[in-house]
Amino acid sequence: MKIKKPFSLLLGASIGLVSLSGCAAKIFEKEINVVFKNEGEIVDSGTVTQFKNIKSPTISETYVPKDYRFLGWTCYSEDELDFESATHFKTQYIAAGRMVHYMDVASFAENQTVTCEALILHKDDIPKDYHYVVLAWYDKAANSGLDQGKMDTYETMIRNYLTSEGVSEEDVNSVVVRGYAGNVGPTTGQILYDDDVDIMFGWGSVSNITTTGSIPEEMIKESVEYPITYGDTIKNRYIHRLSDSEGSLKLMEYLQSEESKSYFNS
Repeated sequence: MKIKKPFSLLLGASIGLVSLSGCAAKIFEKEINVVFKNEGEIVDSGTVTQFKNIKSPTISETYVPKDYRFLGWTCYSEDELDFESATHFKTQYIAAGRMVHYMDVASFAENQTVTCEALILHKDDIPKDYHYVVLAWYDKAANSGLDQGKMDTYETMIRNYLTSEGVSEEDVNSVVVRGYAGNVGPTTGQILYDDDVDIMFGWGSVSNITTTGSIPEEMIKESVEYPITYGDTIKNRYIHRLSDSEGSLKLMEYLQSEESKSYFNS
């Protein structure tokens, strides 16, 4: 026979369980105070737990020297950072503005406190992922005649072409086709910041990207005028090669091939 318990007894038991759960959470919820420093000065601080995260601060580019990059915050000392492996290096710092989780800092805590130092490096010292070639395209269709759908298809065409040319599978898989959206000034500034672009596609002439934009003229190895049909309009665009790498030279050839010209003007 099932015995019914008084409602008041059930309610009391429920309240007791809730209270016990709350106490247990407080007991097991360890706090770590995270301090963010730049050259010995505290920029910000906050507390993380297993149930609470904080957002890492940023440093204005105004305070970062020319040709240096503020990447984020690291708990590692400089001699512990892995400059040989870009993949491993990226796990050793918390990107600026990213949420900081308990597990990000728990192993570095001493007396429930962790100090994260600003990671500011010269652009040439930052470990970079290997790419056979990086093609930047101007993601402003009204100006360039290029859009994401068109470039997605062309990326497949690039990979097929490189494979047919005997380029290794590893190199083919490392190819990057990256859009830059916005006006000429901000997009060229971002290209300089990324510091890995081999070819720019869809921007205007040399004078346009070096005056309205911020690409130094000495960076440009080769420029080719390249009309692109967009709707019923022909856009007079350019290809700018910024690198002498094998991948850059091979992709430059393909961009100027009849297959490519037909694709962008059909």
